Amino acid sequence: MNSDHAGARLRRWRLRRGLTQRVLAELAGFSQGYVAQIESGLAPLERRATREALAQALQISVGELTGRPGEDHPGSPVSAEAIERLRSGVIAMAVPEVTAGDEGGDVDTTVLDRYFEACRYDLLVPALAEMLTVLAARSRTVTGRAKRLHRRRIVEVCHSTVCTGVQLGHPDLTLAVAGVGMRAAEELGEPEYLGLASYARIRAVSATPGAGRVADDGIDRLSPYVGADPAAASAYGMHHLISAEMAARSGRSAVAWAHLEEAAAVAAHTGERHDRFNFGPTNVGMWRLAVLVALGEGRAAPRDLCPEAVSSAHRRSSYFIDLCRALLQGRGREDEAAGALYRAETIAPQQVATSPGAREALRLLLSRPRFGRDSRLRGLAGRAGIRD
Repeated sequence: MNSDHAGARLRRWRLRRGLTQRVLAELAGFSQGYVAQIESGLAPLERRATREALAQALQISVGELTGRPGEDHPGSPVSAEAIERLRSGVIAMAVPEVTAGDEGGDVDTTVLDRYFEACRYDLLVPALAEMLTVLAARSRTVTGRAKRLHRRRIVEVCHSTVCTGVQLGHPDLTLAVAGVGMRAAEELGEPEYLGLASYARIRAVSATPGAGRVADDGIDRLSPYVGADPAAASAYGMHHLISAEMAARSGRSAVAWAHLEEAAAVAAHTGERHDRFNFGPTNVGMWRLAVLVALGEGRAAPRDLCPEAVSSAHRRSSYFIDLCRALLQGRGREDEAAGALYRAETIAPQQVATSPGAREALRLLLSRPRFGRDSRLRGLAGRAGIRD
């Protein structure tokens, strides 16, 4: 392998991902000096383990790093083995009696939030699997005042599991834990956790005809707390946003806009919130774009939103995916659409790789004569597991 060529590729991808040499070195488990030597051509990139570590840190395939397509392993950023471990954790949580897990593990749910918001599903899934197993083991023995904290952690971990299962296309991982989380929230009786569990339950059934009734139930449960509890108000607003998108997908435009108006009214009072939902005026605007796309009216969507007001990479990347889809609903906007998709991947590569909307947009762009041979677009498609 030509080390100068490999080093140049490494540097180009590092800059595209917006990483310093120090940050890339930390992510890959190397020293900054070693990364600098590779980029300058002083150190060869010969060991497979080194190539894999750097590729994983950059969230690309080994083939894209080395220029050797035969080394590609495209598709889901999460291995089948990790999904199976997560499935075992879901089973343990649903039926704690079957687990032989260790109660002494760490259950730091801020880690889950950080991984999810950064769209690092390769790190999130193993962490979820471990925490589900630990919580299931503790459920058999926890007593007294510790039960309240335990139930909060159950709600948080179950919520993260549902959102991750939906994102990765594994709905079978969502229903059981959504039920467990809801029961724990009802036992707690705290509005914030009731809202979190209710939203997870809606996500778990959002593709079914009766999902609207589930959302209405959550709205009714939360409405008494909206004026006094900001966290409950945030969850209440999110219930209306997901209800709006579900209504739009079924062609019920008037219902969708009514839910959006209610969410916007709540957001005007809460302002921008930096919580699990990132609820606020900007997020309402992002969901409005998703609703327009679902209604087939994306070409009329406004372009004046400032997504940087939301700290979540997950939400910002999702916005640019929806913007790409909106632009493709018009004519002659392919260049802008591709640009929006490139920006989404710059923000959160694994979000684009796992998003059905992004893959749909990629296939549509690749079907256009001028884009079918575009190397950058084909590389992005390869990372999303799309092949000819």
